Amino acid sequence: MDELKRIGVFTRVVEAKSFSEAARQLGVAKSAVSKQVSLLEKEVGVRLMNRSTRKLSLTEAGQIYYQHCVEIVGRAEIALNELRQYQHQPTGTLRVASPVAFGVTNLVPVVKDLRCTYPQLKIDLLLEDRVINMVEEGVDLSIRIGWLEESNLVARKLGESPMVVVASPDYLARCGTPTTPEQLSEHQWLSLSLLSAPLRWNFRSKQGEHRVQMQSFLKTNSADALLSMAIEGLGVTVVSKFMICKALQQGQLVTLLDNYQLDPVGVYAVYPHRGHMPPKIRVFLDFLSKRSQYADWRS
Repeated sequence: MDELKRIGVFTRVVEAKSFSEAARQLGVAKSAVSKQVSLLEKEVGVRLMNRSTRKLSLTEAGQIYYQHCVEIVGRAEIALNELRQYQHQPTGTLRVASPVAFGVTNLVPVVKDLRCTYPQLKIDLLLEDRVINMVEEGVDLSIRIGWLEESNLVARKLGESPMVVVASPDYLARCGTPTTPEQLSEHQWLSLSLLSAPLRWNFRSKQGEHRVQMQSFLKTNSADALLSMAIEGLGVTVVSKFMICKALQQGQLVTLLDNYQLDPVGVYAVYPHRGHMPPKIRVFLDFLSKRSQYADWRS
């Protein structure tokens, strides 16, 4: 180990072209640098440097030895950098919670990419259509849809997702297509049971605001079930765009009242750490944020 240290000092002296400058860069006394080089010459049994008050030069043996030293020092720096990177690699288990529909379509691809890059990181993906207590349930990061209330959680906004009115082509063929928000009251309405009743929606158009109140004919506590009911032609509903991108592409659902707009909902990643962010959360957020920038559910 002492020889490796002396090789590093010797290399620094050669590159600095001065014992004094090498000592300054290393933060040690000039005499200490000179001593290390002298000990190295003693170990290898040959003079490596010609010293004078004006000039410092390598001997022929020193020039040969220096070329090898440069490679040794370079490899040592690479090894040290890799070790430092390894120490900052995300490890352990990352527990992530999300609404089912968002998790299936948006988080599973992120998990795949993350596992390829960080194979030592374990992922526990908790998909439920309820707001969980992150601290009590040991969740590291949670996806929240909607506008957040004040809390002790830290939030990063991933984007906004439009709210759209949808129904299946089969339902519209049987029951007609509403052309104004007011006509929605004439249709079978589907909703999530976690939403407070009666449901009030505020549509905007060039003509102004249109406020409608709906009574649900069918309710469910599952966003997936709500989507299935709409696809099966059981009624009309309002959902976030991230839930229905695939169904729209496949023609299972169509959007209604396209000339009217509802307020979009925010999509957030929240976590309980206000201090140092653990590497496992940081890398997941980085992957998720990059994917969300180009997601088809954004406004």
